[in-house]
Amino acid sequence: MEKGGVIVIVLLLAFLTTVIFVLPKTGFVTSQETVFDGNYLESLRINVGVECLQDSQCSQNYECVSNSCVDKGEINLCKERSLSLPVRRLKIGEPMNSEVGVITNDNLPFLLPNGELVEIVNDKVIEYFYIQTIFIGANKIESQDGNYIIKEENNEPLYIYKLFFSNGVNFSDKNIQGQVLRILGKEYIIGSKSTNSEIELISEDSIIQLSDSKDIKITTNENGDVIKIEILYFSQNDIEVSGNSLDNTFNSIKLSFNYVDKDGFVDVRVGGNC
Repeated sequence: MEKGGVIVIVLLLAFLTTVIFVLPKTGFVTSQETVFDGNYLESLRINVGVECLQDSQCSQNYECVSNSCVDKGEINLCKERSLSLPVRRLKIGEPMNSEVGVITNDNLPFLLPNGELVEIVNDKVIEYFYIQTIFIGANKIESQDGNYIIKEENNEPLYIYKLFFSNGVNFSDKNIQGQVLRILGKEYIIGSKSTNSEIELISEDSIIQLSDSKDIKITTNENGDVIKIEILYFSQNDIEVSGNSLDNTFNSIKLSFNYVDKDGFVDVRVGGNC
């Protein structure tokens, strides 16, 4: 083989090796230009003193949930939260949020885990803690034409997913882009096209763009940094018994209307879309 051919092969192998080490461990569908290497992520993890900031820092068959590595076999995304309480049950004629208005990490720890983003600016560690909640709407459960339905109300969402940040996050910052948000039980890389008005989230199989619209609200502070993201879910039709409504943004939440008993008490639940 001629010397020129050997040089080309060596350069090609070097390029392929670089690509293999730069690509994220999980093989995300990505237009991402900045993917942090393991050493940088490890320095962030050590500085904040947690077990992990994302799945890539856990052993095989473990995932990073609320900054701890958890065995995948223990992660239950199918768990549901009833909209009734043990001492007060939801019944016909009442709004869905009569007994349970908010669902939090305490109710669905794997679907709504806490987490954090981290950056180091001028040798100062800045932590951006986030929490996730689901707020239940006031849609009424009614009897209509011999059927029981969750009534579709004008401009009344069935539920609202909310993501709160402890400090305003600048999604245009290259130190933030490339980091991971664990949303509704799944990791999303913050994409390099993100701004504080349009946030790009990249998973293994999709790219989601969040920007202000009828169904999505991005709230910023006085500096223009993001402090809250809200996604409103509306029912397109009344929901009958044995029916459900699915989250059409992340495909991760399901509200199900299961039954009405002989005393008029209803079983409505919110949980993972499994």
